[in-house]
Amino acid sequence: MVLPLMRRSLWPSNVGNQCLLMLVVGIGVGLLLPGYTPWLQPLATIFLQASQIVVMPYLISELIVGFGRLRPGSLSSLARSGGLVLLGLWLSAALTVVVVPLFLPELVTSEFFHAGLFERRQPTDLLTRYLPGNIFSALAADNFPAVVLFSCVLGILLSGIEDKEQLLPVLDVVRKVFSRLNKLVVKLIPFGVFALVALNVARLKPEQFVRMQAYIALSLISFVVLTLAAVISVVSLTPLKLGQLWRIVKGPLVLTASSSNLLIALPMLVSNLQEILPVAIERSSGQPIDPAVRQEMDEELAPLVSLGYSLPTLGQVASLVFIPFSAWYVDKSLAPQETARMLLSAIPASVSGLKAVMRQELLSLGLPIDLLQILYINGDWLYRFEKVLALEGLVVLALLVYTQGIGQLRFQPLRAASGLALMLALGGGLGFASRAALATALKDSYRNDDRLMALTTTLRGQAPLEVRAIQPMAPTTLAAIRQRGVLRVGMRADGLPWAFRNKGGQMVGFDVDLMRALAMNLQVRLQLQQAPLAVLETWLKQGRLDLVAGGIQASPNRAIQNELSRSYLPVNLALVVPDSKLKLLQDGKAAELGRPLELAVRDDQIISPGLEEQLGRYLGQEGHPVPVQLHVTATKEEFFSASGQQQFDGLLTTAESGASWAVLYPRTSLITPFSNELSSELVLLIGGNDSSLRRYVNGWLSREVARGGIQRLFNYWILLKG
Repeated sequence: MVLPLMRRSLWPSNVGNQCLLMLVVGIGVGLLLPGYTPWLQPLATIFLQASQIVVMPYLISELIVGFGRLRPGSLSSLARSGGLVLLGLWLSAALTVVVVPLFLPELVTSEFFHAGLFERRQPTDLLTRYLPGNIFSALAADNFPAVVLFSCVLGILLSGIEDKEQLLPVLDVVRKVFSRLNKLVVKLIPFGVFALVALNVARLKPEQFVRMQAYIALSLISFVVLTLAAVISVVSLTPLKLGQLWRIVKGPLVLTASSSNLLIALPMLVSNLQEILPVAIERSSGQPIDPAVRQEMDEELAPLVSLGYSLPTLGQVASLVFIPFSAWYVDKSLAPQETARMLLSAIPASVSGLKAVMRQELLSLGLPIDLLQILYINGDWLYRFEKVLALEGLVVLALLVYTQGIGQLRFQPLRAASGLALMLALGGGLGFASRAALATALKDSYRNDDRLMALTTTLRGQAPLEVRAIQPMAPTTLAAIRQRGVLRVGMRADGLPWAFRNKGGQMVGFDVDLMRALAMNLQVRLQLQQAPLAVLETWLKQGRLDLVAGGIQASPNRAIQNELSRSYLPVNLALVVPDSKLKLLQDGKAAELGRPLELAVRDDQIISPGLEEQLGRYLGQEGHPVPVQLHVTATKEEFFSASGQQQFDGLLTTAESGASWAVLYPRTSLITPFSNELSSELVLLIGGNDSSLRRYVNGWLSREVARGGIQRLFNYWILLKG
């Protein structure tokens, strides 16, 4: 008897309370026992998969039956009241997106290379989104807007059929079957919450929060303001009290926050609304609800929530605060009117997914596309922020429309005024406090250049021998290298990140480690000598070097003048531009300069006939290329000097190299207007005429590529992973 009593006392009977309990337990396990959390992955996967299977058929049946039972004229009333509430939600979120970024202090930053740099803008096709060619493909692809629209149309058409009562009972049985199936899945929710929370807490990286504290501050302020606005709208327009509102929302809220998936919480939300809301309103108002009206409004809840989910949600609109944050992140803060104009196009497009609309707006505003890296890094935080706010918006939509439908909508000015004053005071206080704290925390906080210059070799073994004097001429053959026990390699100057001196004065980089690995394979010592590429080529021909490396691109002229190895890494042309000219060059508005674009280039071997015209087509508008003039500089540093920033509009280099230069000089940005369509290959220059040496180097490079050695170097030196 004691054990059952203990179980009843420790385990709450309400699913929402069960979720809260397992949320706390999951956090504790994730923090205290992170090493054991991988064992919970199967439970989390089973829960998510089971929830996904149930949601779509459950909502389809609810939509068809719900709309099919509507009385004549009730649909237009539902559309009017729901449309007004949705418009209010969008406006409140849009106002937050415009105002909250004004609290951000100044910042200087630049980001490392990542694969998202080459992603091109994909136009948002809302027509295909809502009207796919095949509804079954939409079901398979989780195209929720299309499925909702299709189900709504079926239900509306059914409502206009005179003998619909013959079909509705059958459909109602189907709906009840899926409803029972959903209730079966609901029993798994607390355990799914536990597994998901424990896994996410264990994977948490505190350094990401330190690095992105400004974005987190913006999100938190927006969340607090919009949550207060949602609560105020409910308590000032409906008879509900805070405790009753919490009973409705707590279960879906915990599930959404823990899984970052609102879709699987919709059935639970609809169930809570149908079961708790009518009773709560009757208790608060002291007035009974007409049974016929109650039944009709209960039937409308599922269609209403589903429609609200398929349209731009409160969370999706609020998440667009990422765009003004991104502009601030690259010292290009948007004026309020610019943010407002952005929202006009971004809000309708947000149903296509946050990543798609973020990419679209970054390009439209001329902001670096590599800012999407921030989105990827903070994706988990962003999606939880979006989904929880979307849930709150759906709750407001359902409560206000339901209350209006039963005639209980009442404006209570005292509650509204006090709530608004609290919201403004708390929002303003948080905003100014965050600005002051961020200004202090972010002062001299830029550290990416330090991260880059702190890199050291990934290999163990004997350090390379550096020489500065001109070396004597000697045979350049495989046998001679092995006999003298030294591999002589020239590294081009300004070869970041292929070869450069770190803050300890050591020569390091991608190609330095590559040559160290080659020397280890030859069982000889590596000797390095750094000089301009033209000097290194001369020494190579004189027999003073065996190989030359340092991010050297293959070209026809270079192949005539030197013996080239096989390629070992593809690279892509890009531009490093001053932040002041970022919008002009990335957004195709270079013609506004009224003169040819002046681009610096360090390696004259990459200049081919017609390259200037080709670049002009990419940098201009479609059908209207801009004139481009290329200027060969003695060093890349020449572009980054004060005079170079005035003289040149950009530096033509590879994206893989340019990202590191932009990190070193954070007042510049890397842009990829050519996507990955202007590519090249990195090679080594091989001295002498020994075919054995050439075959050995090429065979070794092929093996390194096949075994992942090149990729490991790329991850470390270019992506800065590991």
